[in-house]
Amino acid sequence: MEIRNLKNSNIEELLSVFNRSFSDYIVPFHLSLEQLELKIELEKIDMNLSVGVFESDKLEGFILQAWKEENGQHLIYNAGTGITPEYRGKGLVRKMYDFILPVLEEKKADILTLEVIERNHPAIRAYENLGFKITRKLLCFNGIIELKEKNTDVSIEEMDSFQWKVFEPFWDIKPSWQNSSAILTDREKKYKILGAYKHQQLVGYAVYNPSARKVCQIAVDKNYRRQGIGTELFRIIEKLCGGQAVSVNNVDDSSENISAFLEKRIGLKNWLSQFEMNKEI
Repeated sequence: MEIRNLKNSNIEELLSVFNRSFSDYIVPFHLSLEQLELKIELEKIDMNLSVGVFESDKLEGFILQAWKEENGQHLIYNAGTGITPEYRGKGLVRKMYDFILPVLEEKKADILTLEVIERNHPAIRAYENLGFKITRKLLCFNGIIELKEKNTDVSIEEMDSFQWKVFEPFWDIKPSWQNSSAILTDREKKYKILGAYKHQQLVGYAVYNPSARKVCQIAVDKNYRRQGIGTELFRIIEKLCGGQAVSVNNVDDSSENISAFLEKRIGLKNWLSQFEMNKEI
């Protein structure tokens, strides 16, 4: 058995192992080759920092990882850990982390971060044994958008680029890794950036991923809330998704206002909850 990084990995072999690993997961899911390639691109996964377990040169497990700098710290994100059913119970996740940690320390990494489903108690215990600690709870919403009243005083326009200096003061909560500005930046063509204007002033925005039908970010200026601005942003998203279900993932559960808005105003359901877990290096 050999552990090495995935820089020379075969994407089709990785796809096969990924799907086998998650076929009996708490929430089973299956990716196409295109979806896996998009995941690697959008989440900025670095194969040099990702790890695989090989038996006779055949991949049997992996940790996909990405890197970003935020507030002067270097963060490493576990974008997915999978072990094929035949190789579970052998401590391979710990062995992969033991292999890659010296590499991450050389790169001056400060924090390892990941998300795990709230009900996945064995995985939570395993990560806690590796030194990870729960830092917050994240809620995932999906469903068909159902809107009623319309605010004709608000105009929604598509924007060409992210304007983080304008957007960030609108935030109540810090976006999770996949939805963070560092990950979205330089990917403008993959998203619809919608600006909400009132009296020609930008008072809210949303970032929507059409290929995944996922809302990555949505926020409204604190001085303009409860005026239907968020609803009007979702009205455009409803048109963009063609009436199909959309998702809003990893909403910090400390923001009761956003949760209530998504459920009561937009008609989405909190179908899954996750824990964000961090480990300082």
